[in-house]
Amino acid sequence: MKYLETSQIIPSKGMSYTMYEIEGEDQIVRMLTFIPDNDEIHIYPKPPVKKLYKPELCKSVEENEFLGLWGMGEERKNEAGK
Repeated sequence: MKYLETSQIIPSKGMSYTMYEIEGEDQIVRMLTFIPDNDEIHIYPKPPVKKLYKPELCKSVEENEFLGLWGMGEERKNEAGK
């Protein structure tokens, strides 16, 4: 597995980082979106997009960064469901 990231500015929310867990060259296994200024994490265990377009434009991230944010996203999702 490899882990990639894209970023963009979201008006009135700040920077948004979308991270992808990739299998092979461009197959998306899981993805998440993190907006640090609003402390938002959205996880997508079954991402709506299965193939990453132009992975060469993405930045590499460490596995532990992706997994750490993924774990926080799961905890928040579970807390919200209670």
